[in-house]
Amino acid sequence: MSTLTRRTVLRAIGAAGLAGVAATIAGCAPTIGTARLPRVPAAYDGPPVTLKFWNGLTGGDGPVMRTLIDEFTREHPHIGIDMYALPWGDFYQKFPAAVTSGLAPDFALMHNFQVATNAARKVIMPVDDVLETVGLVESDYLPVVWGSGVYRDQRWSLPLDMWPDSLFYNRRVLEQAGLDPDAPPTDRAAYEHALDALASAGVQGHWLPAVDPQGVGRGFDSLLWQFGGEHYDSAGRAATFGAQAGVDALTWQQSLIRAGWSPRNVSGSDASMAFKNDQNAFLWGGPGALINDLGSVDGLDWDVAPLPRIGGGRAAFSGSHQFVVARQPRFDADRLAAVVTFLGWILANSIGWATAGPVPARMPILDSPELAELTAQSHVAEGVEHIRFYPLVPGIAEVQTTILYPAIGDALLSLGDPRAALETATTQASFLLQENAEKYGRA
Repeated sequence: MSTLTRRTVLRAIGAAGLAGVAATIAGCAPTIGTARLPRVPAAYDGPPVTLKFWNGLTGGDGPVMRTLIDEFTREHPHIGIDMYALPWGDFYQKFPAAVTSGLAPDFALMHNFQVATNAARKVIMPVDDVLETVGLVESDYLPVVWGSGVYRDQRWSLPLDMWPDSLFYNRRVLEQAGLDPDAPPTDRAAYEHALDALASAGVQGHWLPAVDPQGVGRGFDSLLWQFGGEHYDSAGRAATFGAQAGVDALTWQQSLIRAGWSPRNVSGSDASMAFKNDQNAFLWGGPGALINDLGSVDGLDWDVAPLPRIGGGRAAFSGSHQFVVARQPRFDADRLAAVVTFLGWILANSIGWATAGPVPARMPILDSPELAELTAQSHVAEGVEHIRFYPLVPGIAEVQTTILYPAIGDALLSLGDPRAALETATTQASFLLQENAEKYGRA
């Protein structure tokens, strides 16, 4: 990972006049390509204002965000922030409805793979004009992260973090099987050797959560990329995950069950509980979900590393939480300036967010002594150069979760033919991609 010098990211620029945005949501919202935020000063110092902030942080990450908000408001007592967290599924349903009804929050946090969809729906605003104000500099980010949130040549979101799927391993179980607990496997040969050694010790080392389509599906995503495949064509109109790379990825997942390295019909909670009780050795998953969960278990001896290279190259699925500015019927100068002030502050202080599990998106913060003190997060960060994001295609999350992931889960539960399962899913996904292209193409 290349090392960059740390730098101040919140920049002061001269106060500029604030142009009014009079277009309404209903009937005359600006089209993509012409919508612009008014210019704002770098820091808000006007009368007291309270902002509305929506997100889906209903787990252990919610209190971390609230702590950061408290820290911000202590430094900026004239800016209050009301945070409203609801389950992500509810968030993605209610957020567009709130915008179109004129009841939008001031800003929100969403996943990178939902940004293009909400941009096409015209419920968020392009943020190109505030990049300098909030301190976003291209050299501070990996290309895949910098490019995320860019749809139709405009930027619609500001990346806060990365949460690559990683290899969580139980050191005690590895040691009891005669394996080095300080040398987790880094490639297919070493990984399968470890699973064989664990099996000889009576341990099924990798419990594959076949009954949890999303968990096992993201494992498939990483493997597909490792075997050299892609999910979709460059236009986002046809699925390609049924090609040989996808068959190889799914075949390897099935081999975990066929070889007895994983029990059948396992859920994600089964796998996690077995790991916590020293009954298996490996979990593939995101740091946001696992670091604090595993860290709360007294006596559990675990660590984390980048995913092993099972295919021909290194790759790992990753998501990213990204800030967006909600479209308003009319922008209020004070409120928008306060939003930009908060976004600049939290992006500059995202090391505090790392305690929730994800690693900061800004590379200089990844290279900081403060992150090195967070052992698990710093080990996750060792693999960020190989992360992959879903393509920026409206409706892409729907295709993944309603077609691809259930197909992967079904194939693992039945141990049926991988090629046939993926061919059927490819046909269904391509049909939905075409429908989405027509629907969002009119947006």
